[in-house]
Amino acid sequence: MPDMTPAPRRRSRWRLFAAPVLVLILAIAWSAFWFYASSQVWVQADAWRAQEAKAGRVYDCGKRSVAGYPFRLEIRCEDASVTLISQTAGAQTPFTARLGEILVVAQVYDPTRVIAEFKAPATLAERGALPSLAVNWRSGRASVAG
Repeated sequence: MPDMTPAPRRRSRWRLFAAPVLVLILAIAWSAFWFYASSQVWVQADAWRAQEAKAGRVYDCGKRSVAGYPFRLEIRCEDASVTLISQTAGAQTPFTARLGEILVVAQVYDPTRVIAEFKAPATLAERGALPSLAVNWRSGRASVAG
């Protein structure tokens, strides 16, 4: 008598490949979000700087960069300076304050908490003159939530 057992049914393998494909899609979407957010940092910073310049406060960075992929935004500003031009009603000589480096860090998943580190030296000078005040320190940090 011939054997009449049915052949084993082939199982679909789509479930096997669905999880890795989903993880890959999520990683690509997260990367696109992070790179978009990091590109918007300088757009927003430049808009803020233009607004502040109209008020007589000129902020500048010698070298600036964004890092921290995948879960943080680290904004680094080396040779940071602020020039105060028109802060009082009287005719006062504008002055410039300089700082060695500012590092601002925000978690992508909690952008309301910002941590900043400041590196020395900090100098204060009238525009075009040598610094009249210089301050050094080991580590300066600040944290803001809101």
